[in-house]
Amino acid sequence: MKSEKLTLLLVNLAGIMERADESLLPGVYKEVGAALHTGPTGLGSLTLFRSIVQCSCYPLAAYLAMRHNRAHVIALGAFLWAAATFLVAISTTFFQVAVSRGLNGIGLAIVTPAMKYQSS
Repeated sequence: MKSEKLTLLLVNLAGIMERADESLLPGVYKEVGAALHTGPTGLGSLTLFRSIVQCSCYPLAAYLAMRHNRAHVIALGAFLWAAATFLVAISTTFFQVAVSRGLNGIGLAIVTPAMKYQSS
């Protein structure tokens, strides 16, 4: 019972963080673009790059969600996600932000299938 409550808590927190992460960058495009000396196309490519990395990591993430404890998989993905978000925050160049957003996609890819997977 305790494991189920922990999993439910982690799933809900991860869902909240995922929605916040998706809406945060577009909300501050103007400021981020000025800091990185890039326009809307460059900023859009950051989201595209994160999505490409995220999609390419889904098979591994689905395997982890099916074969390992979901609470542990969600916690691992959330940790990677948080670390990558921190790296985005301290990045000073476009390349650093792009790499950090790619790592962010790995964390998201690990969390999402673990949240959605239902054992039968």
